[in-house]
Amino acid sequence: MRQRLHHIIYVVAVLTLAILCTGCGEEATQPVKDCYRLLRVQRQDITLNRNFTVKMEGIHSIGVRPLVSGRLAKILVKEGAHVKKGQPLFVIDQSPYIAAVDAAKAQVSTARAALSSAQLNLDGKETLYAQQMVGESDLRRARHAKEEAYAQVEAAQAELEAARIQLGYTTVCSPVDGVIGMIEYRVGDLVETDSELHMTILSDNNYLHAYSALSEELLSELLQDFNCNAVDELLEKLPPVTFYSNWGYQLEEKGHIDAISGSVDLENGATYMRATFRNPTEIFRNGTNGYIELPYVRHNVIVIPQEAVVDIHDKYLVYKVVEGKAVETEVTILPYNDGQNYVVTGGLSDGDVIIAEGAGFVTDGMEVTEKKDKKGGEQS
Repeated sequence: MRQRLHHIIYVVAVLTLAILCTGCGEEATQPVKDCYRLLRVQRQDITLNRNFTVKMEGIHSIGVRPLVSGRLAKILVKEGAHVKKGQPLFVIDQSPYIAAVDAAKAQVSTARAALSSAQLNLDGKETLYAQQMVGESDLRRARHAKEEAYAQVEAAQAELEAARIQLGYTTVCSPVDGVIGMIEYRVGDLVETDSELHMTILSDNNYLHAYSALSEELLSELLQDFNCNAVDELLEKLPPVTFYSNWGYQLEEKGHIDAISGSVDLENGATYMRATFRNPTEIFRNGTNGYIELPYVRHNVIVIPQEAVVDIHDKYLVYKVVEGKAVETEVTILPYNDGQNYVVTGGLSDGDVIIAEGAGFVTDGMEVTEKKDKKGGEQS
């Protein structure tokens, strides 16, 4: 009896296992479709940013050079100091220039003495001529001598003024308000007027110019994007721009692109664009590098997420879903974007359905189904 019971239990277990295996086999033979989030393409407006690499320059960036040569006697300012227009910065050895002024003064005195003698001689000749004791030629020579002596006085005075000007140049003053850069000389160094080295760079950083090279193609694109026929019209339509330094710091006050060069650089084939920024805190200085961000709206364009695009050697692919299958489709996009989406300029039409994410895992012809959202926001 016990053996018979064990036999029955064994048969039931075998039959159960067979049924389970049969069920699993049926499920395994059913085709499994991959689930993806799908997107129906529609046209819309989008705000994009186009970035331009720039170098900042102070609205005044002046190389301070000496107007006379000599040994540097004094440095009156510190590097990085704020200075006012006309403030003394450096003093060059004045000894030879003081001597030149003294010599010029002596020349003036000598010339004036000669003029006095010529005047006395002329007065005597005029008296004798009135008494008919000398001829007209003698009188004429006396007048010419007096005129020559007067010219010598004027020449000597001009030499004195020039010497005084040269002496004044020994004190190098600030041409504008600004900030002192690094000082390239030390006391005792010889400074010369024909040297290629500046004594220092003086910058006014309250306002900054941001300069960027602009290709002719890019300029043409901007004119087209903003629907302009001329550069002057473009400058009026361009919106405010934002400056970011290379280390990611943003200038709080926005600037404006206010100039585009009217000529093309023959060496690189580019023109130049300038934006002006107010810099009240002077956190940025002459020579700062970074980029400006130019925003503008693209109207009635096709926008798709970047996750929907596969980039293969500058060839951009998306997968349209046609009758439940993925169809590889090449598209063209704008060369700039918002970091999350692409603007498609060719290859897609309104109403097309595409795979919106994970496009890199899709193959052409793959059967796909749409990923549905479960209750509570979870996706199936």
